[in-house]
Parts: sequence; structure tokens; C-alpha cells
Amino acid sequence: MKRTISLILCAICTTVILAQTAEIVEIQLLSPPENTVNFGESDKNAAIVAIHYYENEKNQQSEIFTLDSILVNVVANGIKETLTESPIFEYTDIPVFNIYSDTAMIDEDVSKSELDIISEQTGAKIVIAVEFIDISAQYIFEKSKQRPLVTNIDFVVKINAYDVNTGDKVAKYMGKDNVMIPASYDDNGNYTPAPRIEDARRITAEMIGRDFAKRIAPTWETAERLVFYDAYYDKRNSKLNTAYNAAIKENNWVNALKYWTDAIEESSTKSKQAQIMYNIAVSCEMLENFDLAIKWLEKAKALRTRIGDNIDDYVNILKQRIADKKILDEFFN
Repeated sequence: MKRTISLILCAICTTVILAQTAEIVEIQLLSPPENTVNFGESDKNAAIVAIHYYENEKNQQSEIFTLDSILVNVVANGIKETLTESPIFEYTDIPVFNIYSDTAMIDEDVSKSELDIISEQTGAKIVIAVEFIDISAQYIFEKSKQRPLVTNIDFVVKINAYDVNTGDKVAKYMGKDNVMIPASYDDNGNYTPAPRIEDARRITAEMIGRDFAKRIAPTWETAERLVFYDAYYDKRNSKLNTAYNAAIKENNWVNALKYWTDAIEESSTKSKQAQIMYNIAVSCEMLENFDLAIKWLEKAKALRTRIGDNIDDYVNILKQRIADKKILDEFFN
């Protein structure tokens, strides 16, 4: 599977009609972990994480292995930063543990005795082991060979998480992937080159760490929502203008819901009514009443207006949020 990391943020492309009549609202959502992790007897809201990896004592001074050791630390930092941002983990700054073995990155589980040693030294409840990592990168050049268009990275990684109390493996990841980081131009035409080889390896290592952390802990994600607003029409309607200001400028979704609901009957066209119903659904989502939000979207859909595709997309988003909330409720129970 190929993935591309963009170096500039791009606005969501919408139709000309939507660009003229809609605003983008950014919200922070708590996303559930990919795996259900059993924290044993520890408090789920106060798990401490230590990180260690296997290293071959004979090869530890070699240039290649030194670079790999640096990458392990970058992976560890990606994990640490993501877990620190999660509401689950009470995180303390713990050094990366180097546990030497006869063979580099040996393919066997961390022993219970090793877990106990780390736990005694750190108080860790979960131990994350970066047991294998190999990241290679190369440039893909322009035809002129003057500068690289893309830095192409291939990686293989094995990471496991262990419950210290039981010694059981509670999460595991082993896989390979390809990442492409392109050169780019910003809106002003300024050129950003593809990253250097070692920078690209570090970017990828941090991405690996963050991706793994998201597998075991709920994390905050930024999402975007449409809010329909016609600068000419809505400003001249006191209820629509008050609702817009309450939502966008004041983040007061209770008031926004009230005024948008009051304004429906005053709107003469089906198109405007559908847009207001859509905005009411956004208000309901912000207030975490997902079922009511879907009911308002169904009402808007029945009017058969040009925003039907947007309504369908939003219903799917809300259904996914309902499923995510169920997982999160079970996780925090």
C-alpha cells in the first residue's frame, strides 16, 4: 500500500455553490483505539508506558546500527507524544531501554522477568517494545536530474505492547509499507524540496510511532464540518445571523440550535430550509445528540435539494461517530 505525506495543508475542494454558501467548522473528536487493550489490574486512566528495544551488543558501534538506534528513539518519541495527548495515559518521562541480545532485533517476545525489571525501575503498567525496524529511503529525480521530486521510503517494523501484570501481549504490529514525500509548491509559488534521506527516515519513524500509539489509546483528531451561510441573505435575517454568530464566533451551539430551528418556517425556499436543517444537524452533533442529528438530515434529504450528496456523506459520518462512541463508552466503562 502506498501512502503520500503532503508538506502543505490543502483546503477541501467543494463545488462553486458550496464555496459561496458554506463555512468550514473545525472540531476536535476523540477517536477510539483500533485494538481493545486489556490493562490488567491497572487503572485504565493512569497507565504509564516504558519503551525498550533489543540491540545487538556486538554491532552497537556500527554506523548502520547507530542510525537504527536513533530511529528507534524517534519511534519512541512519536509514541510518547501521542500517548501524552491521549486522555487515557498518565505519562511520565521514561528513557528508552536498550536490552542487549545475542542477535540484533531478535524475533521473540519480551520475557516476564524483563517486564518485571522495567516495572520495578519505572512503575510502568504497559511496556512497548520496538523489536525490529528497518527504514530505507531514496530520491526520485526530475528527468533533468537537477532536484528530487519525491523522497521514497520503504519500511519494515515490528512493535508489541505488553501488560506488565500478566506478561501478555496486548497489542502487536508487524508490517511493511511504502511512503512517498513529494516536493511541493505553496500558493505563492514557493518551492519546498523533497526532504533529505535522513530527514525522511525520521519523519517516517515518528509516523510509525504515532500510528502504533493510536492502536492502543483513544486520541484527539481534528475534523471538519460544513455550516451553510449565505453572506447576502443570512445577514438580513436576524435569526439566521444570530444562529451563525452563535455557532461560528461564539461556539454556542445551544443558541445556534434554537435560532436555526426558529428560522425554518420563515424560509420560503426548500433549498434554504434544507440548509438550515443541515445546520441544525451540525448543532445536534456538537451537543452529542447524534440520533437527532440524523433525523434532521433525513428531513432535509426529503426536500430533494442540491445538497443531497452532502447530506448522505454527513449521515455516514454520524453513523461512524455513533459506532465510535459505543467503543469509547466500553473502553472507559
